[in-house]
Amino acid sequence: MSAEKIIAAMTEPAFYPDRPRAVEFRQTHISRVFLAGDFVYKLKKPVRFAFLDYSTLHRRYHFCREEVRLNRRLTPRVYLGIYAILPHGGGFVLSADPAEQFDERAAEYVVKMRRLPDDRSLERLIGAGQVTAAEMRRIAGVLAAFHAGAARDRSMEYGRAEEIQRSVATNLEECRPFVGDTIGEPEFGWIDRFYRSFIERQRILLDRRAHQGMVRDGHGDLRCEHICLTADIDIIDCVEFNESLRYADIASDLGFLLMDLDRLQAPSLGHHLLSAYLEEIGDRDLSRLLNFYKCHRALVRGKVASLKARDQDVPTEQRERARKSARNYFAAAYRYARAGSPALIVVCGLPATGKSTVAQALAERSGFAVFNSDVVRKRMAGKAPTERAGGGWGEGIYSSGFTAATYQTLADEAVQMLRGGDGVIVDATYKDRAERERLRNLARAAAVPIVFAECTLDDEQARHRLAARALRPDAVSDATWDTYLQHKAAFAPFAEDFAGCHLRLDGTADAVANACAIERFIAVHA
Repeated sequence: MSAEKIIAAMTEPAFYPDRPRAVEFRQTHISRVFLAGDFVYKLKKPVRFAFLDYSTLHRRYHFCREEVRLNRRLTPRVYLGIYAILPHGGGFVLSADPAEQFDERAAEYVVKMRRLPDDRSLERLIGAGQVTAAEMRRIAGVLAAFHAGAARDRSMEYGRAEEIQRSVATNLEECRPFVGDTIGEPEFGWIDRFYRSFIERQRILLDRRAHQGMVRDGHGDLRCEHICLTADIDIIDCVEFNESLRYADIASDLGFLLMDLDRLQAPSLGHHLLSAYLEEIGDRDLSRLLNFYKCHRALVRGKVASLKARDQDVPTEQRERARKSARNYFAAAYRYARAGSPALIVVCGLPATGKSTVAQALAERSGFAVFNSDVVRKRMAGKAPTERAGGGWGEGIYSSGFTAATYQTLADEAVQMLRGGDGVIVDATYKDRAERERLRNLARAAAVPIVFAECTLDDEQARHRLAARALRPDAVSDATWDTYLQHKAAFAPFAEDFAGCHLRLDGTADAVANACAIERFIAVHA
Protein backbone atom coordinates (compact mmCIF):
# COMPACT_ATOMS: atom_id res chain seq x y z
CA MET A 1 0.00 0.00 0.00
CA SER A 2 1.19 3.52 -0.76
CA ALA A 3 2.48 5.39 2.29
CA GLU A 4 1.28 8.64 0.73
CA LYS A 5 -2.31 7.37 0.54
CA ILE A 6 -2.26 6.25 4.17
CA ILE A 7 -0.81 9.60 5.27
CA ALA A 8 -3.47 11.44 3.25
CA ALA A 9 -6.21 9.38 4.89
CA MET A 10 -4.83 9.92 8.39
CA THR A 11 -4.64 13.70 7.97
CA GLU A 12 -8.42 13.80 7.50
CA PRO A 13 -10.52 14.23 10.69
CA ALA A 14 -13.15 11.84 9.27
CA PHE A 15 -10.63 8.99 9.53
CA TYR A 16 -10.92 8.97 13.33
CA PRO A 17 -13.94 7.70 15.30
CA ASP A 18 -14.18 10.82 17.49
CA ARG A 19 -13.93 13.22 14.51
CA PRO A 20 -11.35 15.74 15.80
CA ARG A 21 -11.64 19.29 14.47
CA ALA A 22 -8.14 19.15 12.95
CA VAL A 23 -5.22 16.77 12.55
CA GLU A 24 -1.60 17.84 12.91
CA PHE A 25 1.03 15.77 11.14
CA ARG A 26 4.62 15.49 12.42
CA GLN A 27 7.46 13.12 11.64
CA THR A 28 10.87 11.96 12.77
CA HIS A 29 13.41 9.84 10.92
CA ILE A 30 11.57 6.66 12.07
CA SER A 31 7.94 7.67 12.77
CA ARG A 32 4.97 9.56 11.42
CA VAL A 33 2.83 11.08 14.14
CA PHE A 34 -0.76 12.34 13.87
CA LEU A 35 -2.16 14.57 16.62
CA ALA A 36 -5.92 14.15 16.41
CA GLY A 37 -7.95 15.82 19.13
CA ASP A 38 -7.42 14.12 22.47
CA PHE A 39 -5.33 11.33 20.98
CA VAL A 40 -2.04 10.70 19.20
CA TYR A 41 -1.51 8.00 16.56
CA LYS A 42 2.04 6.90 15.76
CA LEU A 43 2.88 5.14 12.51
CA LYS A 44 6.29 3.52 12.10
CA LYS A 45 8.18 4.21 8.87
CA PRO A 46 9.25 1.15 6.82
CA VAL A 47 12.95 1.92 7.34
CA ARG A 48 16.01 -0.09 8.21
CA PHE A 49 19.15 1.24 9.91
CA ALA A 50 22.05 -0.49 11.61
CA PHE A 51 20.29 -0.01 14.96
CA LEU A 52 16.66 -0.48 13.86
CA ASP A 53 14.62 -2.62 11.49
CA TYR A 54 11.02 -1.65 10.66
CA SER A 55 11.32 -2.99 7.12
CA THR A 56 8.33 -5.41 7.18
CA LEU A 57 4.77 -5.07 8.38
CA HIS A 58 5.26 -8.01 10.76
CA ARG A 59 8.22 -6.20 12.35
CA ARG A 60 6.30 -2.94 12.62
CA TYR A 61 3.42 -4.73 14.32
CA HIS A 62 5.83 -6.41 16.73
CA PHE A 63 7.47 -3.14 17.68
CA CYS A 64 4.11 -1.42 18.09
CA ARG A 65 3.31 -4.09 20.69
CA GLU A 66 6.71 -3.58 22.31
CA GLU A 67 6.20 0.17 22.42
CA VAL A 68 2.94 -0.20 24.32
CA ARG A 69 4.24 -2.89 26.67
CA LEU A 70 7.44 -1.09 27.60
CA ASN A 71 6.02 2.39 27.95
CA ARG A 72 3.22 1.19 30.20
CA ARG A 73 5.90 0.55 32.83
CA LEU A 74 6.17 4.30 33.39
CA THR A 75 2.84 5.63 32.16
CA PRO A 76 0.08 3.03 31.74
CA ARG A 77 -2.64 5.67 31.35
CA VAL A 78 -1.13 7.13 28.16
CA TYR A 79 -0.55 4.04 25.99
CA LEU A 80 -4.00 2.83 24.91
CA GLY A 81 -3.18 0.06 22.43
CA ILE A 82 -2.37 -0.97 18.85
CA TYR A 83 -4.87 -0.46 16.04
CA ALA A 84 -4.90 -1.76 12.49
CA ILE A 85 -5.34 0.44 9.44
CA LEU A 86 -7.55 -1.59 7.12
CA PRO A 87 -8.35 -1.12 3.42
CA HIS A 88 -11.97 -0.03 2.98
CA GLY A 89 -13.84 1.05 -0.13
CA GLY A 90 -10.81 2.31 -1.98
CA GLY A 91 -9.53 4.05 1.14
CA PHE A 92 -8.65 3.15 4.69
CA VAL A 93 -10.37 2.77 8.03
CA LEU A 94 -9.09 2.45 11.60
CA SER A 95 -10.03 -0.79 13.32
CA ALA A 96 -12.68 -0.40 16.01
CA ASP A 97 -10.84 -2.56 18.54
CA PRO A 98 -7.18 -2.98 19.48
CA ALA A 99 -5.26 -5.45 17.31
CA GLU A 100 -4.40 -8.25 19.71
CA GLN A 101 -3.08 -10.44 16.88
CA PHE A 102 -1.47 -9.79 13.52
CA ASP A 103 -4.08 -9.37 10.77
CA GLU A 104 -3.00 -10.16 7.20
CA ARG A 105 -5.60 -7.71 5.88
CA ALA A 106 -3.97 -4.73 7.60
CA ALA A 107 -2.20 -2.11 5.53
CA GLU A 108 -0.41 -0.72 8.60
CA TYR A 109 -0.53 -0.57 12.39
CA VAL A 110 -0.53 2.44 14.69
CA VAL A 111 0.04 2.99 18.39
CA LYS A 112 -2.78 4.99 19.96
CA MET A 113 -1.86 7.27 22.86
CA ARG A 114 -3.67 9.70 25.09
CA ARG A 115 -2.52 13.19 24.09
CA LEU A 116 -0.55 15.06 26.72
CA PRO A 117 -0.48 18.87 26.84
CA ASP A 118 2.51 20.18 24.88
CA ASP A 119 2.91 23.16 27.19
CA ARG A 120 3.45 20.85 30.18
CA SER A 121 6.47 19.05 28.75
CA LEU A 122 9.57 19.52 30.87
CA GLU A 123 11.33 21.10 27.91
CA ARG A 124 8.63 23.74 27.42
CA LEU A 125 8.40 24.44 31.15
CA ILE A 126 12.16 24.94 31.41
CA GLY A 127 12.02 27.34 28.47
CA ALA A 128 9.34 29.31 30.30
CA GLY A 129 11.31 29.31 33.55
CA GLN A 130 8.57 27.38 35.36
CA VAL A 131 10.44 24.38 36.79
CA THR A 132 11.45 24.27 40.44
CA ALA A 133 13.90 22.18 42.42
CA ALA A 134 10.92 20.46 44.06
CA GLU A 135 9.64 19.28 40.67
CA MET A 136 13.06 17.91 39.76
CA ARG A 137 13.04 15.98 43.03
CA ARG A 138 9.63 14.54 42.08
CA ILE A 139 11.04 13.38 38.75
CA ALA A 140 14.05 11.89 40.53
CA GLY A 141 11.72 9.90 42.77
CA VAL A 142 9.79 8.51 39.79
CA LEU A 143 13.01 7.52 38.01
CA ALA A 144 14.56 5.97 41.10
CA ALA A 145 11.45 3.84 41.67
CA PHE A 146 11.36 2.84 37.99
CA HIS A 147 15.01 1.84 37.97
CA ALA A 148 14.66 -0.01 41.28
CA GLY A 149 11.93 -2.18 39.76
CA ALA A 150 13.39 -2.55 36.26
CA ALA A 151 14.49 -5.98 35.03
CA ARG A 152 18.16 -6.77 35.57
CA ASP A 153 18.35 -10.42 34.55
CA ARG A 154 20.40 -9.56 31.44
CA SER A 155 22.72 -7.16 33.28
CA MET A 156 25.85 -9.18 32.56
CA GLU A 157 24.96 -9.56 28.90
CA TYR A 158 24.65 -5.84 28.26
CA GLY A 159 26.72 -4.29 31.03
CA ARG A 160 30.14 -5.93 30.89
CA ALA A 161 32.98 -3.62 29.87
CA GLU A 162 33.54 -5.72 26.75
CA GLU A 163 29.92 -5.24 25.65
CA ILE A 164 29.97 -1.51 26.43
CA GLN A 165 33.13 -1.18 24.36
CA ARG A 166 31.44 -2.95 21.47
CA SER A 167 28.34 -0.76 21.80
CA VAL A 168 30.16 2.57 21.82
CA ALA A 169 32.44 1.45 18.99
CA THR A 170 29.36 0.58 16.92
CA ASN A 171 27.84 3.97 17.67
CA LEU A 172 31.05 5.71 16.61
CA GLU A 173 31.12 3.82 13.32
CA GLU A 174 27.51 4.82 12.70
CA CYS A 175 28.55 8.45 13.24
CA ARG A 176 31.59 8.25 10.96
CA PRO A 177 29.62 9.10 7.76
CA PHE A 178 28.86 12.50 9.28
CA VAL A 179 32.52 13.48 9.83
CA GLY A 180 33.16 16.65 7.87
CA ASP A 181 29.47 17.55 7.87
CA THR A 182 28.05 17.70 11.40
CA ILE A 183 31.18 16.70 13.32
CA GLY A 184 34.84 17.51 12.70
CA GLU A 185 37.59 14.93 12.36
CA PRO A 186 39.59 16.21 15.41
CA GLU A 187 36.50 16.09 17.66
CA PHE A 188 35.57 12.64 16.38
CA GLY A 189 39.09 11.39 17.06
CA TRP A 190 39.15 12.83 20.58
CA ILE A 191 35.84 11.18 21.46
CA ASP A 192 37.12 7.85 20.10
CA ARG A 193 40.26 8.08 22.26
CA PHE A 194 38.22 9.13 25.31
CA TYR A 195 35.95 6.10 24.95
CA ARG A 196 38.85 3.67 24.66
CA SER A 197 40.77 5.21 27.55
CA PHE A 198 37.77 5.46 29.87
CA ILE A 199 36.66 1.86 29.37
CA GLU A 200 40.19 0.61 29.90
CA ARG A 201 40.59 2.63 33.12
CA GLN A 202 37.17 1.73 34.48
CA ARG A 203 36.94 -1.88 33.28
CA ILE A 204 36.82 -3.30 36.81
CA LEU A 205 34.13 -0.81 37.88
CA LEU A 206 31.98 -1.49 34.80
CA ASP A 207 32.18 -5.25 35.22
CA ARG A 208 31.41 -4.96 38.92
CA ARG A 209 28.31 -2.85 38.25
CA ALA A 210 27.07 -5.40 35.74
CA HIS A 211 27.63 -8.19 38.26
CA GLN A 212 25.76 -6.19 40.92
CA GLY A 213 22.76 -5.64 38.64
CA MET A 214 23.19 -1.89 38.12
CA VAL A 215 22.55 -2.51 34.40
CA ARG A 216 18.80 -2.63 33.87
CA ASP A 217 16.02 -2.55 31.31
CA GLY A 218 15.55 1.20 31.39
CA HIS A 219 14.09 3.90 29.17
CA GLY A 220 16.85 4.53 26.63
CA ASP A 221 15.66 7.94 25.37
CA LEU A 222 15.19 9.94 28.55
CA ARG A 223 14.83 13.51 27.29
CA CYS A 224 13.00 16.55 28.62
CA GLU A 225 10.47 16.53 25.79
CA HIS A 226 9.44 13.02 26.88
CA ILE A 227 8.53 14.09 30.42
CA CYS A 228 5.15 15.71 31.07
CA LEU A 229 4.42 17.44 34.35
CA THR A 230 0.76 17.70 35.35
CA ALA A 231 -0.75 16.39 38.56
CA ASP A 232 1.05 13.21 37.48
CA ILE A 233 4.48 12.71 35.96
CA ASP A 234 4.25 10.93 32.61
CA ILE A 235 7.44 9.71 30.93
CA ILE A 236 6.85 8.49 27.39
CA ASP A 237 8.66 7.27 24.24
CA CYS A 238 11.16 4.77 25.57
CA VAL A 239 13.30 2.86 23.06
CA GLU A 240 11.38 -0.21 21.94
CA PHE A 241 13.21 -1.05 18.72
CA ASN A 242 16.57 -2.15 20.12
CA GLU A 243 16.95 -3.76 23.53
CA SER A 244 20.70 -3.11 23.62
CA LEU A 245 20.06 0.67 23.42
CA ARG A 246 17.60 0.51 26.30
CA TYR A 247 19.19 -2.09 28.57
CA ALA A 248 22.04 -0.12 30.18
CA ASP A 249 23.58 1.10 33.38
CA ILE A 250 21.21 3.32 35.33
CA ALA A 251 23.93 5.98 35.00
CA SER A 252 23.31 5.90 31.25
CA ASP A 253 19.58 6.63 31.59
CA LEU A 254 20.17 9.39 34.10
CA GLY A 255 23.10 10.76 32.11
CA PHE A 256 20.84 11.14 29.08
CA LEU A 257 18.48 13.40 31.01
CA LEU A 258 21.32 15.35 32.59
CA MET A 259 22.82 15.88 29.13
CA ASP A 260 19.48 17.20 27.91
CA LEU A 261 19.22 19.59 30.86
CA ASP A 262 22.69 20.88 29.96
CA ARG A 263 21.47 21.37 26.38
CA LEU A 264 18.59 23.49 27.69
CA GLN A 265 21.08 25.50 29.78
CA ALA A 266 19.54 24.19 32.98
CA PRO A 267 22.46 22.42 34.70
CA SER A 268 21.29 23.62 38.12
CA LEU A 269 18.04 21.70 37.64
CA GLY A 270 20.22 18.72 36.76
CA HIS A 271 22.06 19.21 40.04
CA HIS A 272 18.78 18.99 41.98
CA LEU A 273 17.74 15.92 39.98
CA LEU A 274 21.03 14.12 40.52
CA SER A 275 21.25 14.94 44.23
CA ALA A 276 17.73 13.68 44.87
CA TYR A 277 18.25 10.58 42.71
CA LEU A 278 21.44 9.66 44.55
CA GLU A 279 19.67 10.03 47.89
CA GLU A 280 16.99 7.62 46.68
CA ILE A 281 19.20 5.06 44.94
CA GLY A 282 22.31 5.19 47.17
CA ASP A 283 24.74 4.62 44.29
CA ARG A 284 28.16 6.00 45.27
CA ASP A 285 29.88 5.19 41.96
CA LEU A 286 27.30 6.64 39.59
CA SER A 287 28.89 10.10 39.25
CA ARG A 288 32.15 8.57 38.05
CA LEU A 289 30.30 7.36 34.94
CA LEU A 290 28.25 10.43 34.09
CA ASN A 291 30.56 12.23 31.65
CA PHE A 292 31.13 8.99 29.78
CA TYR A 293 27.43 8.32 29.39
CA LYS A 294 26.57 11.96 28.72
CA CYS A 295 29.13 11.90 25.92
CA HIS A 296 27.69 8.65 24.57
CA ARG A 297 24.10 9.91 24.67
CA ALA A 298 25.01 13.24 23.05
CA LEU A 299 26.72 11.28 20.28
CA VAL A 300 23.57 9.17 19.79
CA ARG A 301 21.43 12.31 19.51
CA GLY A 302 23.91 13.83 17.08
CA LYS A 303 23.63 10.71 14.93
CA VAL A 304 19.83 10.77 15.01
CA ALA A 305 19.70 14.45 14.09
CA SER A 306 22.23 13.87 11.29
CA LEU A 307 20.06 11.10 9.86
CA LYS A 308 17.05 13.41 9.91
CA ALA A 309 19.11 16.11 8.19
CA ARG A 310 19.66 13.70 5.28
CA ASP A 311 16.10 12.34 5.11
CA GLN A 312 14.59 13.62 1.87
CA ASP A 313 11.06 12.95 3.20
CA VAL A 314 11.62 15.71 5.77
CA PRO A 315 10.97 19.33 4.65
CA THR A 316 14.06 21.41 3.88
CA GLU A 317 13.58 23.78 6.82
CA GLN A 318 13.35 20.88 9.27
CA ARG A 319 16.43 19.24 7.75
CA GLU A 320 18.45 22.42 8.31
CA ARG A 321 17.28 22.64 11.91
CA ALA A 322 18.26 18.99 12.35
CA ARG A 323 21.74 19.69 10.93
CA LYS A 324 22.24 22.55 13.38
CA SER A 325 20.99 20.36 16.23
CA ALA A 326 23.38 17.56 15.21
CA ARG A 327 26.34 19.92 15.30
CA ASN A 328 25.34 21.13 18.76
CA TYR A 329 24.99 17.56 20.07
CA PHE A 330 28.34 16.52 18.65
CA ALA A 331 29.96 19.63 20.14
CA ALA A 332 28.46 18.68 23.52
CA ALA A 333 29.81 15.12 23.17
CA TYR A 334 33.26 16.57 22.58
CA ARG A 335 33.00 18.80 25.68
CA TYR A 336 31.95 15.83 27.83
CA ALA A 337 34.87 13.81 26.49
CA ARG A 338 37.27 16.60 27.41
CA ALA A 339 35.65 17.17 30.82
CA GLY A 340 35.63 13.45 31.59
CA SER A 341 39.29 12.90 30.73
CA PRO A 342 41.85 12.97 33.56
CA ALA A 343 42.74 16.50 34.64
CA LEU A 344 44.00 18.36 37.69
CA ILE A 345 41.47 21.01 38.64
CA VAL A 346 42.46 23.46 41.37
CA VAL A 347 39.56 25.45 42.80
CA CYS A 348 41.35 28.27 44.60
CA GLY A 349 40.85 31.73 46.03
CA LEU A 350 40.37 33.57 49.30
CA PRO A 351 38.24 32.19 52.16
CA ALA A 352 34.44 32.36 51.75
CA THR A 353 34.57 32.91 47.99
CA GLY A 354 32.64 29.68 47.30
CA LYS A 355 35.52 27.33 46.48
CA SER A 356 34.14 24.27 48.24
CA THR A 357 30.64 24.67 46.80
CA VAL A 358 32.03 24.89 43.27
CA ALA A 359 34.38 21.95 43.90
CA GLN A 360 31.52 19.77 45.13
CA ALA A 361 29.27 20.75 42.21
CA LEU A 362 32.06 19.87 39.80
CA ALA A 363 32.73 16.59 41.60
CA GLU A 364 29.07 15.65 41.27
CA ARG A 365 29.20 16.26 37.52
CA SER A 366 32.59 14.68 36.87
CA GLY A 367 32.92 11.98 39.49
CA PHE A 368 36.42 13.27 40.28
CA ALA A 369 37.61 12.97 43.89
CA VAL A 370 37.92 16.22 45.88
CA PHE A 371 40.78 16.95 48.27
CA ASN A 372 39.93 19.86 50.55
CA SER A 373 42.77 21.59 52.42
CA ASP A 374 40.70 22.12 55.59
CA VAL A 375 39.71 18.45 55.74
CA VAL A 376 43.26 17.26 55.02
CA ARG A 377 44.76 19.69 57.56
CA LYS A 378 42.47 18.53 60.36
CA ARG A 379 42.90 14.87 59.43
CA MET A 380 46.67 15.30 59.76
CA ALA A 381 46.10 16.87 63.20
CA GLY A 382 43.83 14.01 64.29
CA LYS A 383 40.72 16.20 64.33
CA ALA A 384 37.25 15.77 62.86
CA PRO A 385 36.47 18.06 59.88
CA THR A 386 33.99 20.20 61.85
CA GLU A 387 36.10 20.36 65.03
CA ARG A 388 37.34 23.87 65.75
CA ALA A 389 41.13 23.96 65.80
CA GLY A 390 41.64 27.15 67.78
CA GLY A 391 44.57 29.54 67.37
CA GLY A 392 44.95 32.38 64.92
CA TRP A 393 46.87 33.19 61.75
CA GLY A 394 50.22 31.41 61.74
CA GLU A 395 49.53 29.43 64.92
CA GLY A 396 49.00 25.73 65.70
CA ILE A 397 47.82 23.76 62.69
CA TYR A 398 47.83 27.04 60.74
CA SER A 399 51.54 27.62 61.27
CA SER A 400 53.68 27.95 58.15
CA GLY A 401 55.25 24.53 58.73
CA PHE A 402 51.94 22.74 59.18
CA THR A 403 50.48 24.57 56.17
CA ALA A 404 53.45 23.49 54.03
CA ALA A 405 52.91 19.88 55.13
CA THR A 406 49.20 20.17 54.31
CA TYR A 407 49.91 21.39 50.78
CA GLN A 408 52.50 18.66 50.30
CA THR A 409 49.87 16.09 51.29
CA LEU A 410 47.37 17.64 48.88
CA ALA A 411 49.92 17.35 46.08
CA ASP A 412 50.81 13.76 47.00
CA GLU A 413 47.19 12.63 47.07
CA ALA A 414 46.45 14.39 43.78
CA VAL A 415 49.40 12.67 42.12
CA GLN A 416 48.23 9.30 43.39
CA MET A 417 44.85 9.82 41.73
CA LEU A 418 46.44 10.98 38.47
CA ARG A 419 48.75 7.97 38.39
CA GLY A 420 45.68 5.76 38.69
CA GLY A 421 44.27 7.38 35.56
CA ASP A 422 41.61 9.47 37.34
CA GLY A 423 40.99 13.18 37.39
CA VAL A 424 41.15 15.09 40.68
CA ILE A 425 39.89 18.33 42.20
CA VAL A 426 41.96 20.19 44.79
CA ASP A 427 40.06 22.72 46.93
CA ALA A 428 42.43 25.15 48.66
CA THR A 429 43.50 28.80 48.72
CA TYR A 430 46.78 28.40 46.78
CA LYS A 431 47.88 31.94 47.47
CA ASP A 432 51.58 31.17 46.86
CA ARG A 433 53.05 31.10 43.38
CA ALA A 434 55.48 28.35 44.40
CA GLU A 435 52.63 25.99 45.37
CA ARG A 436 50.87 26.70 42.07
CA GLU A 437 54.05 25.97 40.14
CA ARG A 438 54.46 22.69 41.98
CA LEU A 439 50.99 21.54 40.91
CA ARG A 440 51.55 22.71 37.35
CA ASN A 441 54.76 20.70 37.19
CA LEU A 442 52.98 17.65 38.59
CA ALA A 443 50.29 17.96 35.91
CA ARG A 444 52.96 18.22 33.20
CA ALA A 445 54.72 15.15 34.55
CA ALA A 446 51.42 13.23 34.53
CA ALA A 447 50.64 14.57 31.01
CA VAL A 448 47.22 15.88 32.07
CA PRO A 449 45.74 19.36 31.71
CA ILE A 450 45.54 21.66 34.73
CA VAL A 451 43.23 24.58 35.44
CA PHE A 452 43.34 27.01 38.35
CA ALA A 453 39.74 28.12 38.83
CA GLU A 454 39.99 31.20 41.05
CA CYS A 455 36.80 32.12 42.90
CA THR A 456 36.48 35.86 43.55
CA LEU A 457 34.21 37.96 45.76
CA ASP A 458 34.19 41.51 47.05
CA ASP A 459 35.25 42.07 50.65
CA GLU A 460 31.85 42.99 52.04
CA GLN A 461 30.20 39.87 50.66
CA ALA A 462 33.05 37.74 51.98
CA ARG A 463 32.72 39.30 55.42
CA HIS A 464 29.00 38.57 55.47
CA ARG A 465 29.59 34.93 54.47
CA LEU A 466 32.27 34.45 57.12
CA ALA A 467 29.96 35.77 59.83
CA ALA A 468 27.16 33.44 58.72
CA ARG A 469 29.50 30.45 58.46
CA ALA A 470 30.81 30.98 62.01
CA LEU A 471 27.31 30.18 63.28
CA ARG A 472 27.07 26.86 61.44
CA PRO A 473 28.03 23.77 63.44
CA ASP A 474 28.77 21.81 60.25
CA ALA A 475 31.30 24.33 58.91
CA VAL A 476 34.70 22.82 58.12
CA SER A 477 36.71 26.02 57.66
CA ASP A 478 37.96 27.95 60.70
CA ALA A 479 38.63 31.11 58.65
CA THR A 480 37.67 34.45 60.22
CA TRP A 481 37.60 38.00 58.89
CA ASP A 482 41.15 38.46 60.17
CA THR A 483 42.21 35.29 58.34
CA TYR A 484 40.62 36.61 55.17
CA LEU A 485 42.54 39.89 55.38
CA GLN A 486 45.82 38.08 56.03
CA HIS A 487 45.26 35.78 53.05
CA LYS A 488 44.30 38.70 50.84
CA ALA A 489 47.50 40.57 51.69
CA ALA A 490 49.58 37.47 50.90
CA PHE A 491 47.65 36.30 47.79
CA ALA A 492 49.96 36.47 44.76
CA PRO A 493 48.23 37.54 41.53
CA PHE A 494 48.31 34.95 38.79
CA ALA A 495 51.20 35.79 36.48
CA GLU A 496 50.93 36.04 32.71
CA ASP A 497 52.54 32.63 32.24
CA PHE A 498 49.47 31.04 33.89
CA ALA A 499 47.08 32.63 31.38
CA GLY A 500 46.42 29.36 29.57
CA CYS A 501 45.43 27.53 32.75
CA HIS A 502 43.83 30.28 34.88
CA LEU A 503 40.11 30.97 35.00
CA ARG A 504 38.44 33.63 37.17
CA LEU A 505 35.00 32.77 38.55
CA ASP A 506 32.38 35.04 40.09
CA GLY A 507 31.86 33.74 43.62
CA THR A 508 28.29 35.09 43.64
CA ALA A 509 27.29 33.01 40.60
CA ASP A 510 25.51 29.68 40.78
CA ALA A 511 27.99 26.98 41.75
CA VAL A 512 26.80 24.60 39.04
CA ALA A 513 27.16 27.34 36.42
CA ASN A 514 30.72 27.86 37.60
CA ALA A 515 31.38 24.13 37.40
CA CYS A 516 30.13 24.18 33.81
CA ALA A 517 32.41 27.15 33.08
CA ILE A 518 35.37 25.05 34.26
CA GLU A 519 34.31 22.21 31.94
CA ARG A 520 34.07 24.62 28.98
CA PHE A 521 37.48 26.08 29.83
CA ILE A 522 39.06 22.63 29.82
CA ALA A 523 37.44 21.82 26.46
CA VAL A 524 38.94 24.96 24.89
CA HIS A 525 42.31 25.29 26.63
CA ALA A 526 43.35 21.80 27.69
